[in-house]
Amino acid sequence: MKKTAIILGMAVVLIAGQVLAEGAAAGERANRASANKDRVKLEREARNAELGQTKDEVKEKREEAKAARGEKKEELKTKIDGKKAELSEKAAARVDQRQENQEKRIQHGINKGYLTADEVTTLQAQQQEIADLETTAFEDNKLSRDEFKSIRKELNEASHCIWGEKHDTDGNQMATYRLGKNVFAKDELTSQLADENLSPDVAKALMKDFRSLTEMKSKLSTGDLSDTERAALQQQYDDLLNKYFEVR
Repeated sequence: MKKTAIILGMAVVLIAGQVLAEGAAAGERANRASANKDRVKLEREARNAELGQTKDEVKEKREEAKAARGEKKEELKTKIDGKKAELSEKAAARVDQRQENQEKRIQHGINKGYLTADEVTTLQAQQQEIADLETTAFEDNKLSRDEFKSIRKELNEASHCIWGEKHDTDGNQMATYRLGKNVFAKDELTSQLADENLSPDVAKALMKDFRSLTEMKSKLSTGDLSDTERAALQQQYDDLLNKYFEVR
């Protein structure tokens, strides 16, 4: 009986020890879990803090890049505006120079009697229209590409009209001195050039033929042609000349 009690006591002690050991292990596990939880929390907070700092850095860099792009864009706009202003000034100077040249051509026609009073009135009215068109275009202190093209078209038409009126037979007919003092334009040609409705394509074709005539005349004045080449070029020149002009 006594032996049995001893055994039971030992068993109780063992069981108690096991319970205590398991309790200690459980406590240790709980402590480790708590420590891990705290560590994870600290690591998360550190990552969040680092991430927040990174976001701020990214945002700051993005804002800096945006500001740099804005400055670059503004700098480019300033350059473009300056270039446009420069081009506008050059275009305006070209327009003014052509107007001045055309006024001189009209005055020359008046002085030499190449223009009648009616022709002078028509040509001067045309010049006034061009001046008004330029004034309207420059109301915003610049001349756009389209505005310049429009004014240039009117100047080209005026130039053709001046040439046609000075070389027709209404007044003293002006010779085409580039081709010779005795070379005069035919009525069909002067009527075409004095027509304000002359199409750009026809005008370009006429100008091309005139350039060809002056180029051929220049080549014929040199000694760099064989007899065969000179004869062929002279025939080509005469044919084109007789198409628009007559020699008196």
